[in-house]
Amino acid sequence: MTHTLISFFLLAVLVIATLGGTFLLRNFLTKRAMFKVVRIFYHHHALGIRGAKTLNELGLQRPDFIQRMMRPRDYRQYALQILIKNGIVEANPDGTAYMIEERLPQHLKELGTGPHFDKM
Repeated sequence: MTHTLISFFLLAVLVIATLGGTFLLRNFLTKRAMFKVVRIFYHHHALGIRGAKTLNELGLQRPDFIQRMMRPRDYRQYALQILIKNGIVEANPDGTAYMIEERLPQHLKELGTGPHFDKM
């Protein structure tokens, strides 16, 4: 009876740890993708309505079904949707998008000016 209870408890802890680890990993990969998306907008100078570019020009187009099956998950699409919902990126009806630099949080704003910007 005691061994069964201990085994059940260890299994429950393992399941909870796995779910927690998965959540933390997804959160980390989304944040990393957000930095990449911001860097892409800086690199292509899509920082206002006059600099608006299509998602295809920015390299942020949705991959088709075959590409999604053959490559690891790309979190840039999810990060782009978060930036759009927060009003940092504006998507126009004509298919173009641009970033509003004034709405960008300070920790993301530094991406456009630091030495790591050249490593794009």
